[in-house]
Amino acid sequence: MVSAAIANSVPVQDSQVSQTGARIDIAQVSHQFAQPGGAQLPVLSDVSLQVQPGEFVALLGPSGCGKSTLLRLVAGLEPPRSGHITQDGQPITRPDPSRIVVFQDPTLFPWRTVRDNVALGLQARKVPKAQHDRVDEAQHDRVDEALALVGLSEFAASYPHQLSGGMAQ
Repeated sequence: MVSAAIANSVPVQDSQVSQTGARIDIAQVSHQFAQPGGAQLPVLSDVSLQVQPGEFVALLGPSGCGKSTLLRLVAGLEPPRSGHITQDGQPITRPDPSRIVVFQDPTLFPWRTVRDNVALGLQARKVPKAQHDRVDEAQHDRVDEALALVGLSEFAASYPHQLSGGMAQ
């Protein structure tokens, strides 16, 4: 279980790196999961942490200690049971494109091609129908760039079951 404050985050000191980003404040956050029979399994206890824009933070700990749970809370995928989490002073109450999570296991939709899975985040942004043609072309270009960046251009039309585990990740 993650408890108390997580300290020693290290700010990025490279002059080439832009100091953009968000400030994340985690204040006295505790979280637990309901188990069969009504018992509660505590996973986070009184966690407090501040992450400044441009800061790089690594959460380290053994399996099952609450690292992924904390990231799910910061992403807005679920609310903490107690305490609060803010982004730039605003409460985090739902997912937002400014906060993303890359899951440990590939979470690809098996009925979508690699290209369609990569495009999903762009498609999730609500775009007025009048802009669809222009946006579709821009999305296509961005998806192509992303696939090329990770060496998957040749697999754009493949389905997740046709990929190795590393490729799916």
